[in-house]
Amino acid sequence: MKNIEISQKYLLLVLNDKGRVSPIGSIRIRAFMVASGILELVLDDIISLSDNQVTVKQELPSDKDYLRSIYNKIATEKSIHLKKLGRELVSKRELFKELFNSVGDSLVELDIVTKTNGGMFGQSNHYIGSEDSKKQIVEQIRAELLEEGPVTTDTVVLSSLLIGSRILKNYFSKFEDKDLNDKLTILRNDTKNKEIFAMIDSISHTITTIIASVG
Repeated sequence: MKNIEISQKYLLLVLNDKGRVSPIGSIRIRAFMVASGILELVLDDIISLSDNQVTVKQELPSDKDYLRSIYNKIATEKSIHLKKLGRELVSKRELFKELFNSVGDSLVELDIVTKTNGGMFGQSNHYIGSEDSKKQIVEQIRAELLEEGPVTTDTVVLSSLLIGSRILKNYFSKFEDKDLNDKLTILRNDTKNKEIFAMIDSISHTITTIIASVG
């Protein structure tokens, strides 16, 4: 499978067998979808996050166009509070739909999902991901977090997002889930990971607050 980014991996793993986000827990899944895009842009140094303020650092590269709905929201105000950004993207259906479709279409271009139309009058895009593609991502997480060896920042971030959205348990047993959390705790206590976990915690806390108020 081609290399894909955090938000693309996240969407692929949260899609149900109908190519949509399951209605059960959908607000939480949607909220962490937004978080995945924000974190991806921060890690790629396109935006910055400091004191819960999100600021544009550089133009959005063409290969990140699937995150334009997030980027444009920040760029319009030059700098925006994380909670305001998250709330608008999660609560405004059209904004989230734009993000969902853009990331989904980017996976279509990579031949990782198949696009179909569904819903009333066929007005909703569905993205059917192959089980093999999902398995490859899960196996990468399993190899890095359950075996000896280095752990990439992308895996730390993706795993944290899947835990926050309560999706990780769909792919790992209870025993594996415990071991994964134990490994993340060990990584969290390593001073070299302090910055990345602080950023994950900041976004996760804000997202959880938004879920409580929107859901």
